[in-house]
Amino acid sequence: MQHRIDEIPLPSGPTRGRLFVTNFSAVGPDPQAALDRVGATALACMLTDHEIELRYPAYGDWLDTHADEHSNPRALRLPTPDGGVTSDEPVLDLVAEIVGSLGGGDSVVVHCGAGMARTAVIGILTMVAFGAEPQQAAIDFRAARPGGGPDGPPQEHQIDRLIPRVQRLRPS
Repeated sequence: MQHRIDEIPLPSGPTRGRLFVTNFSAVGPDPQAALDRVGATALACMLTDHEIELRYPAYGDWLDTHADEHSNPRALRLPTPDGGVTSDEPVLDLVAEIVGSLGGGDSVVVHCGAGMARTAVIGILTMVAFGAEPQQAAIDFRAARPGGGPDGPPQEHQIDRLIPRVQRLRPS
């Protein structure tokens, strides 16, 4: 069974890479195959080490091997508890990394366990960084990833708090 990898629409503008979101089952068994499916060169993982160990332990090794900024493909990490948030600065750092990759023409796949909530935080903030209106970004994310969106007030509040800061990341 091939799991969904959904493209998240970015506002039109200068040429850039493409943003994709998915679940752990789509990338855990063979991350390179998942990246190849969509032509992506970076993979951003939102899972905790414990979640990785429970399902696809070799995936943790793949992430470690590709964590160097010169790796191709490149692995980005922001371990975030299921249904929760991490502190704002690491979220901003990850969004900035993704925005930089997309702005440079690279495509990125972001995932958490189901590819819905933790992934939505990063996806929506990335969309806003590229100029999407925040409310429309949430609507467009849900349309592209049915069932996706923040998983309650902590994630919703984090998005709201970080919107002004990610708007300053907007590539020219």
